[in-house]
Amino acid sequence: MILKGVIFDVDGTLADTEKQGHLWAFNQAFRLWDLPFRWTSQEYGALLKISGGKERLGYFLTRHPEYPQLSSNDIEEIYRIKTNLFKGRVRDGALPLRPGVRSLIIQCQKEEIAVGIATTTHYDNVEALLLRHFGPKWNDLLGVIVAGDEVSKKKPDPSVYLDCLDRLDVKADEAVAIEDSAIGLKAALRAGVRSIVTMNPWTYHQSFTGAMAVLTDLGTVGKPSYGKGPRGWGRYRISVDELRSW
Repeated sequence: MILKGVIFDVDGTLADTEKQGHLWAFNQAFRLWDLPFRWTSQEYGALLKISGGKERLGYFLTRHPEYPQLSSNDIEEIYRIKTNLFKGRVRDGALPLRPGVRSLIIQCQKEEIAVGIATTTHYDNVEALLLRHFGPKWNDLLGVIVAGDEVSKKKPDPSVYLDCLDRLDVKADEAVAIEDSAIGLKAALRAGVRSIVTMNPWTYHQSFTGAMAVLTDLGTVGKPSYGKGPRGWGRYRISVDELRSW
């Protein structure tokens, strides 16, 4: 394939941000607001079917009328607090990149392949993660970020991918998406972008029909990933050469 762009999702794809990041930050924000509930891992896993943190909290409250019903302004403020807590968590180094992510991004830069971000999370969350792991010149590696607060419709709507492709100046059939969830996969496929899914504990049970490959992660030289790709079931390490061969 002609490869001119690689587009990453963020939460669960670049890093395992959910349990020790977003879930932790939400519960801390609920505590600070003196709300009478906390989300368990099981509850949060079910809520991940809703794209966007503010939307997730709003959905939860509609399902639980026994709890205080917050206004949209209240939800905005809680989300602001949660975002700041999450960013602090990132700065503390609690959320490492997933295996193979750094090496693929750096290789893309060397091969002059554009790298972008298409995510439902807030831009501030993305910036904090990239600053922590790639330093103050992170935008030399990932110059295009389309975040959830920049589009009117979130995944599985393809808007973030279509916008990212446009800003990268790459056609859909010249790009590969790296995702971790069925919702993200649907968004990429609806934009016409071939996709690799790197599962995590929150998404391993989901259906990934249409994915080019479904793997445990991107793999490293010392520890390849495992899953099903174009060569069938086996070990994979996702590199630029590997993607081109597909």
